[in-house]
Amino acid sequence: MNVLVCSMSAMAETAGPYGRARALVEALKASGIDVATCMAEDINYKPIDGIKNYYLNVPMPLGLPKPIATRTFPIAQKLGIIERKNVGSFEDVLHFTGNIDYKYLCESVANIRKAINDFNPDIIYSEFNISAILASKLENKRLYATISYPTQTEYASNPKYAKGLKKFLRENNLPDVNSSLDLFNWADKSFVPSIYELEPIDKDNVTFCGTWKNLNEGSVFKENDENMDSTDERNAILVYMGSGTISPNKMFKEIKDAFIGTEYQVYIASLGLEKSDFDNIHIDKRWDFSKLLNESVLFINHGGQNSVVDGFIYGVPQLICPGRVFERIYNGKSVEKVDAGKILEITDFKGEIIKSESEKIIKDDSFRNNSKSIGDKLKSLNGIDLIIDSIKKG
Repeated sequence: MNVLVCSMSAMAETAGPYGRARALVEALKASGIDVATCMAEDINYKPIDGIKNYYLNVPMPLGLPKPIATRTFPIAQKLGIIERKNVGSFEDVLHFTGNIDYKYLCESVANIRKAINDFNPDIIYSEFNISAILASKLENKRLYATISYPTQTEYASNPKYAKGLKKFLRENNLPDVNSSLDLFNWADKSFVPSIYELEPIDKDNVTFCGTWKNLNEGSVFKENDENMDSTDERNAILVYMGSGTISPNKMFKEIKDAFIGTEYQVYIASLGLEKSDFDNIHIDKRWDFSKLLNESVLFINHGGQNSVVDGFIYGVPQLICPGRVFERIYNGKSVEKVDAGKILEITDFKGEIIKSESEKIIKDDSFRNNSKSIGDKLKSLNGIDLIIDSIKKG
């Protein structure tokens, strides 16, 4: 049994798709399944030991020429321009990241088809990779895919951005769609890295997996952790805001204003900041989230699915600032709905307010208890093992 895994790519820091893809690949390999990847070597990518990665080009934001995109995008991030953009659906995300730009679709689908012809997989697994879905159909391969509640057309879509995709479909004699998100319905089997209580999807071919994290092996993104004091119990606050919500510089300023000199050891993970220490505030590109969350009283994050699930499975209450991004808003509301944390509006991301809201959450044990309860449900569904069983059964 051969499986080719393809994850969504972007120039921005988006740890979710790559993190899940990596976890899946490592689990498939450990189970004896022959696996390869076709993943773009973007800012989120790291090689996986013993796994061949076929070339896939990186999409450019808005389909801009590479020389322009690589110069202007980092500047837009630093200036906080991206965080001011409303993102109303996953179709907006696919458009802004360049994943459904016509030229990119032609190039990336060709890349993946080349990988398919060389590796000859029985199954293509798409971790939100649109090009992999198209390539699987053109090569007549079984398709498995990750989906989520807010990436469905039933939740939100923006079909005006599907023009390039529709052109590609016509040229390749593939069925027409109204929205690019309709492509997720093409999967033979779909998997949700969550539970029904958080993402109530009612479709016949959907399996809820709970968390994909291997809780026995630590974080997928394990990095240097010499600043962490293992003698302190539950005095850490972990901060991770991804990209597109709060600029790295603003995040650092407000978090520092909120917690500098307090009893908490605060760990900020950001690819946009240099590694440094300011008293009890510690910054690095990545931390061992598994170790840190075991020591944390609070997880401040952007509402990304991986982050929210991580908070739950370690029983850590969350303060979520989703900004103007649809999926993160949905996830933040889900956390509030089960009383496992609070949402912080982007206009309230200020040191004084962050500190006040954090103290309210930390001092109320019900937030931690509710988070642990949901986490136990997420851990009870066997995670990636469900996908592996499905693959082996064909």
